[in-house]
Amino acid sequence: MLVAGIALLTGCSPRVSRAYSNHVTGAPEPSERPIAITGAGFDMEAAGNVSRATSDATWAGVLDTLNRYLDAATLTPLSTGGPAGDLAPLFMSPAADRVTKGPDRAALIDEGLPVTDELKLDAAVATLTALAGTDGVVSVVSAALDLRLSGQANGAPVKVSRAGDLVLLPDGGTWKIDGYDIRATRTVGDAATTTTAHR
Repeated sequence: MLVAGIALLTGCSPRVSRAYSNHVTGAPEPSERPIAITGAGFDMEAAGNVSRATSDATWAGVLDTLNRYLDAATLTPLSTGGPAGDLAPLFMSPAADRVTKGPDRAALIDEGLPVTDELKLDAAVATLTALAGTDGVVSVVSAALDLRLSGQANGAPVKVSRAGDLVLLPDGGTWKIDGYDIRATRTVGDAATTTTAHR
């Protein structure tokens, strides 16, 4: 599991902690996404020198993927009561099959809930840890996610939360989710369900 690999490798690599705003080049402006995942911190574990440009591109690219995932997996079904958007381009294979057609769909996608109005962002942050080699190329990023939304459906309160880790790999100029250890809880009125997924 990549999350475990990051934990092992970070013990022997130099660490560079950088404070980022969400206005680095390529990051979405808040007005573009009223409900969006923002970055809470970024640790770069590197065996060599990683340029600021590479760090910025990694930060912006990972947050873009996380927000595309949020839009397709959560905001689309909550706002329509219908199916999620197309998630396949956001995941590496075979994770894509497990999420779009397999056993992990229920934990990663918020379908089956009533149309939710007055959707409010309670928390949506990701803390990133990246790994780079001696060549300064970032090979993997782990995103610790804390997502909590609330709203109303037919007069009943609705809450959706998702917490855990997503592991992303670079692929063709973008970042895709390859692994996850996620716990999702949905509450409609007094009824709550929790699902988990680990890959």
